[in-house]
Order: sequence, then structure tokens, then C-alpha cells
Amino acid sequence: MGSKSPQHNSTNGKTMKTTILSMILVATATFGAIAPAYAHDADCPFCKTKLVQNTETQDNEVVVKFGNKKIEYRCVYCVFADQKKFSGDLIVYAPSETAGKPIILKRTAGKWSAPDGTVFLNTFKRHKDCAEQSRTFTSKVQLEKYAKANSISNAKSLTLDEMLKEVAKK
Repeated sequence: MGSKSPQHNSTNGKTMKTTILSMILVATATFGAIAPAYAHDADCPFCKTKLVQNTETQDNEVVVKFGNKKIEYRCVYCVFADQKKFSGDLIVYAPSETAGKPIILKRTAGKWSAPDGTVFLNTFKRHKDCAEQSRTFTSKVQLEKYAKANSISNAKSLTLDEMLKEVAKK
């Protein structure tokens, strides 16, 4: 009574295999057609120039955290120049000379602070060069090493206060 013919079982097996293969093809086509999203493929909110991505050997992304939100900038100059649009405290993760180890800058109650020894490079003339020439370093020695390796002849080490004054001038 409950048994089915071998031919019926064979037909059901073929139908199931066809259905499974069809589902795999549809899934592959659907997910394969979706272009990967590039999380950082955006422009700097200040200078409107493309953000420069981190590499294995050098961080470039400058991240500002305020409240629960994070915004990426092209360089440290852009953050300082755009800071008035933020009320309250800020934390800035600025690339250092060591990939994966940002320098943390803070604005608390309107006053900026940086770790002891922090220096800034700010030699760019056009924003297309700001990511390479407006950076943060743990020491003057590291800034000079970076400037030499990147052929930046007019490199000058700035303190946090000097950097803020330079940004305010422009």
C-alpha cells in the first residue's frame, strides 16, 4: 500500500536534485550580481576630496568620534578646520607613523589635547596633497623620518597649538 515504484522514487530524486541546483544557481546569480560596498569610498566632508584608504604599512584615515557617531576625514587639517560644526566633546583618531596605532586627540569642553610629544606636519598647498602632508606623529624624529622618506623638503614640526593657529589663519 504505502510503497512506491522504483521509477517514481527515481523521478522524485531527479526533481529534488534539479530544484536544489536551481536554487544554488539563483543564489549565486543573485549574490554575485551585488557589487561589493566599499565602506570608505567617500569624499572628505570638509575638502570634498576622496578619502585616502589605509594601506598595510601606513594609516591614512582620520576618524572623528562624537557621541555615538563617527565621521572620516582626509587629514588632520580638515578635522580642525571643520570642528566648529560639532558641539560638545570630540575624539580624533589621527594616523601616526605606525599603522594600526593612531594618535588620539581630544577636544573636551572646547580645549584640545594630545599625548605628550605629539607633533604635526602641515605643508600642503592644495587639498589633493593634504592626506600626505597634514599628518600627526609621536615625535619630531618620526616626522623628520616621514618627511625624508616622502621627499617633503619644507617639513616643519608643529605643536598642537601651532597647528590650531595655522588652521585658523587659512
